[in-house]
Amino acid sequence: MEQHKRERAALMDHLLSKDWNVFGTLKFIDGRTIGRHSATKVLRSYWNKIDRVFFGKAAERQAVRVPRWCFAHEGSDSENYHVHFALLAPIADIEHTCCVLNAVWTQHHYQTAPLGKNWIMPLLHKKAATNYLTGEYWQLGGETLLDDLCWDRTSANTLAEYQHDAQQARILRAASPLWLNDAKQALAAQQARYQLPDEH
Repeated sequence: MEQHKRERAALMDHLLSKDWNVFGTLKFIDGRTIGRHSATKVLRSYWNKIDRVFFGKAAERQAVRVPRWCFAHEGSDSENYHVHFALLAPIADIEHTCCVLNAVWTQHHYQTAPLGKNWIMPLLHKKAATNYLTGEYWQLGGETLLDDLCWDRTSANTLAEYQHDAQQARILRAASPLWLNDAKQALAAQQARYQLPDEH
């Protein structure tokens, strides 16, 4: 237990030192039956798609990817598999990033949850979010951190280079205006239900 506490504290310090501004939860239609292996395959495919949406062929050719840290959670009964993540928005409009992430996830696979079940919002309180992300370390140990899905080697300056018309066109191909509007409504509903105080 003491070792888990030390490891979790080190992981929290690492996250707090990183630059991220989105906190999210990706859920499945049924987190109790999907299984970790199948869930990981869906998640890997999803994040690869997100990278291609924002960066096109550079995602593979130059390894330009959305900076993110992903954590597996199983819930209080250890049977409801879902994933929490911290992410640095690849575009200046953070709320639009949240909507794109949710809209693409919802349409990505027959087992991914609908818009209103996921929780993807601009970061409001970094320390509280970090505490939540690592909250199941006591239960899962190091397996809570999904190393294969994480990425932290793309700088904010590099992200800015891809904010142009081609990127916007890729976003609209991946998530139509109708889906993005629905995702915006889901975001507004979540923001109205849950607000942490701004960090000062």
